[in-house]
Amino acid sequence: MPTPLALRRGRSAGRTAGKARLPDSHLAIPTAALRMLWRWVVRSGQRKVLRELAREERLLSDIGLDRERALREAAKPFWRR
Repeated sequence: MPTPLALRRGRSAGRTAGKARLPDSHLAIPTAALRMLWRWVVRSGQRKVLRELAREERLLSDIGLDRERALREAAKPFWRR
């Protein structure tokens, strides 16, 4: 059970007065970096599949693209939208 002093200082019941704790914001940068890396992996895979789809015109027409546009999109680096 927290002491009244700990409650007044905004400390939770699990913390003790002598231990410092990093704020939750310390997770923001690593989390954002992992999300970006994941987006890049997914985007790279999608462009690889699009390159393969560009070989067959009927498959491209199913998704509403022409060959030129599909190859142009597939040629973009993974970090570009």
